[in-house]
Amino acid sequence: MLKVPEDQAKTDRLWTRGFVALLLTQFLVAFNDNLFRWLIIPIGKCTSGWNENPTRIITLGGICFLVPFLIFTPYAGYCSDRFSRNRVIVGAKIAEIVVILFGIAAINAHSVSFMLIVLFFLGAQSAFFSPAKYSSLPMAVPESRIAEANGLYSATTLAACIGGQFLGGFLFDHTTRFDGHGQPILDTGGSVHWHLWAAALLTVAVLGLITSLFIPRFKAAAPETPFPWNPCAQIFRDLRFLIRRRALFGIAMASTFFWGMATLAQSNTDFFGTKYLMVSQTHAMVLLVIITVGLAIGALLAGRISRGQIMMSLVPKAALGIILFAVLLGLTPAVRTGGEPGFPLSFPYIYAAVALFLLGAAAEMFDIPLQAAIQVRAPHEHRGRVLAAYNFFSFLGMALFMVFFGILTDKDSFGLNGAGVWFTVAAITVPVWLAASKAWRKA
Repeated sequence: MLKVPEDQAKTDRLWTRGFVALLLTQFLVAFNDNLFRWLIIPIGKCTSGWNENPTRIITLGGICFLVPFLIFTPYAGYCSDRFSRNRVIVGAKIAEIVVILFGIAAINAHSVSFMLIVLFFLGAQSAFFSPAKYSSLPMAVPESRIAEANGLYSATTLAACIGGQFLGGFLFDHTTRFDGHGQPILDTGGSVHWHLWAAALLTVAVLGLITSLFIPRFKAAAPETPFPWNPCAQIFRDLRFLIRRRALFGIAMASTFFWGMATLAQSNTDFFGTKYLMVSQTHAMVLLVIITVGLAIGALLAGRISRGQIMMSLVPKAALGIILFAVLLGLTPAVRTGGEPGFPLSFPYIYAAVALFLLGAAAEMFDIPLQAAIQVRAPHEHRGRVLAAYNFFSFLGMALFMVFFGILTDKDSFGLNGAGVWFTVAAITVPVWLAASKAWRKA
């Protein structure tokens, strides 16, 4: 583990002005991203030309938000190192307000293609914000509290995701016309009292800009960093820079596994709930909330346990927990109701809910020490490019795990049900657990 002097750990303050401002800004960014995304998805589902294939906008929405993190990685890393990181964050927040204004116009124009383009640029501003916020964290809090700070970072981000998703669905329900059967009327999504969702989006964006202004001005880490005129070459340079630092690269790959697995788990929770437990879409969403709450609790626990140090020995223990709880999910009793919706308070549903909560907690306890170690061990003058390369790997891993999930559940490939996917999660975590045990059992 990375230790700091005991007397320093006792006196170092976590709740500095810079940390509080970063925490609030991060919360509001994640909240607005999810609010906009989960507002336009149901709007797209009830828009002419898109309503016949409702899963298409879900898939395209995910891709449009994900791709900018891959495209803009070299520029985000460059800005984070070349300029003061608080200026990069403030610039990203100003860009968010501009993008949201275009988003309001896109929704009022009932153009799903326009909405997806706006979502792409919303992802782009988040891509620039991400390395700047993470590389600012070690400068805003003492090294002895970095793991605890990451735990709070993750917990509040997850809370923001839940809140944004909920408010997006709530605003859709209250700004859309429905027929007598409770189904949204075609092309009326978000058209009734549209000022409600517009005011919510703008308010959150403006509040985020205000909180970003309280982030202290940090000195530029590497002001002589050249502009990446060839972005592909810069990506390869950043990736090579990370790969050559074997210990740092191993930590980044372990965290990449977490994000990929989290993407797979999110997709499978919905599939598992609706097709295996046979519950309604609403109750499948409850399961998603439960695993997210587990992630938040795990983040807080990891931060508390690691107070004053970065406990890499927590990683293999948490990996073992992931294996155990994924196996327990795979053993969930099947529900057979003859095609009728399952009962949400049945034993299989409650059993699965508890196991999902524990899986989420173990998964986040796996990642928190890794996040902290990346930030502390990355060279200060190149922290932005290291985090940019790490982001590239993370989002690439998420994309690959999405494809992997599709192959596992495709009837023409493996055709696994939700329980079978959980067994697969357990199986692919075993080598990660073994590697982590060898590398960080006593670290």
